[in-house]
Order: sequence, then structure tokens, then C-alpha cells
Amino acid sequence: MLSLLIENLATILISAVLFTALVLISANLIKKKKAGKSAGCGYGCSGCSNSSVCGRH
Repeated sequence: MLSLLIENLATILISAVLFTALVLISANLIKKKKAGKSAGCGYGCSGCSNSSVCGRH
């Protein structure tokens, strides 16, 4: 069992780092959405190139 962990240590560490990044990004997006902030550029509708097709109007 220990040899399996040692042989795959790099894969396990990289996977853990990527999973942690995914969780932090998701938590940040959820926090912004609950606060009413945009998950996009954050410049508001006046500066958005898609403001004519946006569903917020």
C-alpha cells in the first residue's frame, strides 16, 4: 500500500492542488453571486459589449 502511494505521489499532489483550486474558485463565485456581484467582468452593463442581448434589462 505504501509503495502505491509513493509511486503515485506526484499525481496525488497535483490532483489535490487542482481540486483545492477548483473548490476555492467555486466558493468565490458563489460568494459573489450571493452578494449580487457579477461573476463576469464587473464593469456594469454600460461597458458590456453584450448589453443589447443581456437578460438583465
